[in-house]
Amino acid sequence: MKKIRRLVFLLLIVFVAINLSACNNAETNNEPFTVTFVDYNGNILKEIECDGTSVCEITEPDVDLPDIEGRYFTRWSVWPSDFAEIDEDTTIKPIYTLDNRLVTVFGRSIYFYSFFIMTGIFVALGIGLRETKRIGLKKDDLIDGFLWIVPIAILGARLWYVVFELDQFIGGGFFPSLLRILGFSSGTLDFSSFGLSGLAIHGAFVVAVICAIFYTRKRKIDIFKVLDIVAVGFIIAQAFGRWGNFFNQEAHGGIVGGAVGNVMNLSIQEQFNYLRYTIHIPEFIVNNMYITRGLHSVAVEPFTGYYHPTFFYESTLNILGFAIMLVLRRYKKIHFGELLSFYLIWYGGVRIFIESMRTDPLVFELFGMTLKSATVTSTLMILGGIALSIFIRIKRKGMDYSTAEKPWF
Repeated sequence: MKKIRRLVFLLLIVFVAINLSACNNAETNNEPFTVTFVDYNGNILKEIECDGTSVCEITEPDVDLPDIEGRYFTRWSVWPSDFAEIDEDTTIKPIYTLDNRLVTVFGRSIYFYSFFIMTGIFVALGIGLRETKRIGLKKDDLIDGFLWIVPIAILGARLWYVVFELDQFIGGGFFPSLLRILGFSSGTLDFSSFGLSGLAIHGAFVVAVICAIFYTRKRKIDIFKVLDIVAVGFIIAQAFGRWGNFFNQEAHGGIVGGAVGNVMNLSIQEQFNYLRYTIHIPEFIVNNMYITRGLHSVAVEPFTGYYHPTFFYESTLNILGFAIMLVLRRYKKIHFGELLSFYLIWYGGVRIFIESMRTDPLVFELFGMTLKSATVTSTLMILGGIALSIFIRIKRKGMDYSTAEKPWF
């Protein structure tokens, strides 16, 4: 017992000694140092020489940093409140938002928005092709359906958005309005202004399901097997697609911390710290959630500050739902079509949660009430998912994944 007490006492002494040593090492450096502010290209904007013994007055350079190819300045790499803690040579750099262009070729830009949507679509196709054999479908049937259903589904996503934002597209006559609907924002056949920046996933899903019904009847394929593949593909494609919204700084939530009247409840730094250190959002995401007032409209961005990355919340929840669906298909008692039921219920719930934070929802008037399109549609999805599962369990007994081969992963 005495030996144990001595050992504990010795360990305590070592622990205290280490901490005292750390405290000594943490003492203020009394050596001279330089604080340098640089611009995006590394050019020196301001240098401050500090002697290391007296209080050093560090202030930001009195310059307006220009936008760089659509990217704008958000903050310095060191917050002003932390200037007093600097005690060594430090270079302070400007932090900019991210470029929403993936690449520019011959003056024509390809945007991350399009890239992530197409990536999601082809990932969904790849997963679907791996799934066809194990559930008794032909790859050619899936590819043929993909080639004509996907373009129509994208058109459905566009028209769904247009219906609820009609004022943005109508004006100047029939043909200019039609061109805006098709993606020519200028209302003319100017391909430099072309881009489908407004899409609604609910429209794509509804149109895809309708097309799948007609396609499977023509090919005499089990519709429920196909819809399970569609559901798994949709949820992972949505997870990818939301990153396009991130680069466009759109489809975001409200200002972090909220606001009372025209005053934000948190300072800019407190907003950043909440996203970065309280809920641990990666820093590159947080930096791009700094949005200037009225970037899209004052109603959407009433303040300059950090907004909730609802795209990230939704993408993460979609990936979680995708993982659950991959597990569910391993259970032999799960019936064909119930992955679609799960998707309807899961994504319906996720979207209702996300819509509660969005500042740019699609809305419509009904009986004098202003309703959110996505919330209403998602509620119907949940009810439809429950009804579909009940129907399958009653009417399709024995049509389950016990007849399928072992999953490929």
